Amino acid sequence: MAVDQRRTRFVGVVAFVVLVAVLAGVMLYRELRSDNGLQITLHTEQIGDGVLAGTPVRLDGVQVGMVEAIAPDERGTQRITLRLNSAQLHGLDDSLLVDYAPANLFGISEIGLRRGSGGSALRDDSVIDLTGARTDAVFDATMGSMLRSLSQTGDSVLTPQVATVIDQVSRDMKAFTPLAQAIIQVAQIVTDTQRMPPSQLAGALGPAFYGAGDFAGANELMVYVLRNNPRLQSNRESFDAGVRMHTDRLLPDIAGLGAAAGDGLSGVTDMLGPVLALLTQMVPQPARSGAELTELLRRLRAALPDTPNGPVLNAEIDVSGMPVLAPLLGGAR
Repeated sequence: MAVDQRRTRFVGVVAFVVLVAVLAGVMLYRELRSDNGLQITLHTEQIGDGVLAGTPVRLDGVQVGMVEAIAPDERGTQRITLRLNSAQLHGLDDSLLVDYAPANLFGISEIGLRRGSGGSALRDDSVIDLTGARTDAVFDATMGSMLRSLSQTGDSVLTPQVATVIDQVSRDMKAFTPLAQAIIQVAQIVTDTQRMPPSQLAGALGPAFYGAGDFAGANELMVYVLRNNPRLQSNRESFDAGVRMHTDRLLPDIAGLGAAAGDGLSGVTDMLGPVLALLTQMVPQPARSGAELTELLRRLRAALPDTPNGPVLNAEIDVSGMPVLAPLLGGAR
């Protein structure tokens, strides 16, 4: 009887220990389950280069989980299982958007989550379909995708025709080299010889444009007068004949006269040099000669004052030795 009681107690203790162990295991499983966070699966038609198991997942630049597994699915799609920290998924629902993007300058990829609109709350073990109509919710900005886009752009842009155009532009630019050099030289000369700052030059040139309006008005008036000239309207043939006379006869004759004068006076012009040299010797001091000439003209103006009958010489003549002329002139002087 005592043996049965001990056995019963032993069985009860073992059962209690097993029950406690089961309860502890369940609680530990739930605790570990909650610590592991929220598990969701993304069903996509494409996956970014470098996205593998263990790839970090970020929301607003903060890591909120990682990729747990990647498995292929039907019709060339993939299932990406994410393990996320539910405490950091503020405002994220099943309308989320996915970005495959480089995490650093070395091009290591990561998954970026963005918030959508009009979705329902995320649940554990939920599957978010990003295929078909929601394909645009996935954006691939990984380094491999950018390199492929760049390669495709280069193949479509860098064609033989473009190379020919670039070569032609290069040759045409060489023709502008002298002009560019001349502009640079002019700018250098202006810089070397300029004594006034540009602001002062602009201030000095500004008043010159005050008369621009009057000048434009005068040009408009001139055009109006020419357009409404009665001779141009009523006797256009005579005006055209005069213009043809100037262009066909007068100007060519003047040009011929100049050429003939140049040929005929070539010897005379050679003598102008010695003549001008003699003139300069005759006036060795131009300033003094100019002053003396000015004084002479001043005295002439003083000797010939203006009268109602015009300029009269202001002079006295002594005729005392000529008795015949004295009575005629009204006195001895």
